[in-house]
Formats: sequence, C-alpha cells, structure tokens
Amino acid sequence: MATIGLSKPYFAKYSNTGSTVTYSEGALLGKYTELSIELDDQDANNLYADNEVAESDSQFSGGTATITTDDLRPDAMVASLGVKEEAITSEDITTETPKWYVFDDDQEIPYGGLGGIIKKKVDGTIKWAAFILNKIQFRTPGFAFTTQGETTEWQTQELVAAILRSDAAKHPWFRMSSFMDSEADAEAAVKQYLNITEGAV
Repeated sequence: MATIGLSKPYFAKYSNTGSTVTYSEGALLGKYTELSIELDDQDANNLYADNEVAESDSQFSGGTATITTDDLRPDAMVASLGVKEEAITSEDITTETPKWYVFDDDQEIPYGGLGGIIKKKVDGTIKWAAFILNKIQFRTPGFAFTTQGETTEWQTQELVAAILRSDAAKHPWFRMSSFMDSEADAEAAVKQYLNITEGAV
C-alpha cells in the first residue's frame, strides 16, 4: 500500500455552541500540490509507583499544517483568511464586476475545517481516502511572484495553519475514511462532513 496522490483542499468556516460544531461557507482553496502535518512534542506524563512507571498518558497538544496549492482562489481568501472584498469601479476596466481583496485592520482569520483526498495504491488497485483536520486557523500568508522568462516557472502558494482540538465531544483533531472506490465518493464524504453544498466549488 502506498500513497500516490493528493487532491481537493476544501475549507469551511468552523463555529461551535458548546460541544456542537458546525461548518459553513465551504469552498476549494485551489488544487493541492502538497500537505505536511507536524505535531507538537507530546511528552509522556508518567505516574511513578513502586519506583517505576505505573501509568503513562500522552495526548495531542497541537500541531502545524503546511499546505501548498497551485494558487489561492480569491473567493476562498474571503472565508479562509478573513479578508474583505471591495468593488473596483474604474470605467476603463471591461472585466465584469472586478474586485479588490483587502488585507487590513479589519481582517479576522476564522477557525475552519480542512479536508482533502489521499490517493492510494492498495494491492495493485487504486483507492481513495477522505480526511479532515477538524479545527485549524491559517496565518496570513506571504506572497512571492517571479516574472516570466523563456520557460514557465511554476509558482505555488504556501499556507501555514495551526492545528487545534475541536470543541466537539472527545475533541477530535483528525479523521480519515476507509478506502473508497472512487475519488468522487471520497469528495462527497469531505463535502458532507464540512457541510458544503453541491453548488460549492
């Protein structure tokens, strides 16, 4: 069994009332090129009795997700980074309803859920698994742009997010599905969990 692919970075806003968690305003961030998850040190909390370790406890305490996408879709910046939209009103522009996406003092980065699909080869057969990071919060990303030369230099977007424990019962932070027969099935599972309607892309 080997991982051979990654796709569909869905993000949805996270909110909770006590232990009841809901997701809203879901959308694709772009297209995945890479995802790495690093967990904070989880030092064992040992109970010593009769001069030896009698009990030990080690729980998830947080982590960091680094997401690389082909680009960051402008509409996804509104939900995932808390930026605002302003209309561009120049009469010299022929593009229909152009907008500015503004990073300013009003920016409030929300908590969210992040999903995706892992492509696997299992005993010679291609399978797909859905996954969810239950509660994350992005940092405002940096941007880097390079002028075009004789050959195309592909430029991707990196996002870094804190991984947190959900407020739901048992405080889940990650989940992964069983292997599915199609990418569409795995995508449907992600969209259902993050409450993303069929029209959201």
